Amino acid sequence: MSDINCLQMRRRKQVMSNIPDDILDSIPTDEILDNISPQIGKMVFQLGTELGLSMADLENIDKCNCDLTAQSKEVLFTWRRDKLVRPTIRVLEQALVNSRKGARCLEEVVKNVDPKTLRAVETVTDRIKDNADRIIQNIQTSQILDHMMTHLVISVDDRRRIEQHAGQDDQNKALLDIVSKRREPAYSVFVDGLRIHGYEDIANDLKCASEKMGQSTTSVPDENKGLSDRTVPLFKIRLQKNYSDIITSVKHDIIVDHLISCDVLTFEDCQKINACPSQEQKNRQLMDILLHGNENGFTEFLNALRNDSVYADLANRIASTEVTSTDRSNIQSCYNINKRKYGLNVQETTTLLPKKN
Repeated sequence: MSDINCLQMRRRKQVMSNIPDDILDSIPTDEILDNISPQIGKMVFQLGTELGLSMADLENIDKCNCDLTAQSKEVLFTWRRDKLVRPTIRVLEQALVNSRKGARCLEEVVKNVDPKTLRAVETVTDRIKDNADRIIQNIQTSQILDHMMTHLVISVDDRRRIEQHAGQDDQNKALLDIVSKRREPAYSVFVDGLRIHGYEDIANDLKCASEKMGQSTTSVPDENKGLSDRTVPLFKIRLQKNYSDIITSVKHDIIVDHLISCDVLTFEDCQKINACPSQEQKNRQLMDILLHGNENGFTEFLNALRNDSVYADLANRIASTEVTSTDRSNIQSCYNINKRKYGLNVQETTTLLPKKN
């Protein structure tokens, strides 16, 4: 931290910016901060000082993060959380110039940003914050997660990470974090789920601020290119598009027996399913296993449904479910985000399950 201690106040020179005013006056999104963080380099603590972070903040960031990119990201997100001074792109640009880093890296990151999208992101983020306490304290997420799964705006791994939290409040916080960061179409589907499942007042308060927002406000950084090559298999998309129907209509017993006989499920899988207290929860556990499995599991699941005349139509409907380019894009986006954040790809998600004997 010696470089921090050696910082001296300098005469500020006002930036002559090449960035449009409507972008400069907006608050940077997560993507903007994520994309500029790797470019800060050794100037990170000088930048933090220019942005107004305290010495205690900077020392804590230095202690907790040994990687320069991680330090830069923490500096930028800490700065954005401080609303004493509105944390705009203009303020960030001036700080970059004052720290002698220069603003060209920021100009490059925001050059394809739509100012309407930035304003919409900011408006909806504020609306979620305004209603966060009501959402966290009052909603039950299970059916809303079913709805979001069916509409392909969260993945089976997203659901796992939400439900790994023991308390409902913490699950709700995790869901809000996803909705805030994913934006459209996750935001609209979330609001629609609230409305459908008994939270119409909250949905109306969120809906009135909703504007169409792109899934991303920046171009894809080089290190993320190629992630979409690991595409989500069609059978998983078809299965997930019918998620709510399967959860609410299927009685699992005969299905599970068939899947055990075909070596799709293990005895341990069966125990895990039967340990769930309600039929819908048992079905969610079965779907979790199938969505982490291979196409053979999907095929045998359809065979099990067809063995019972009650479910034959459902099996045919699942098998013939149309998969659009939008469907592919929505679910692939979930897996790409998880790849960047957690280092997982579509194939690797199967390792999250206990290995079968």
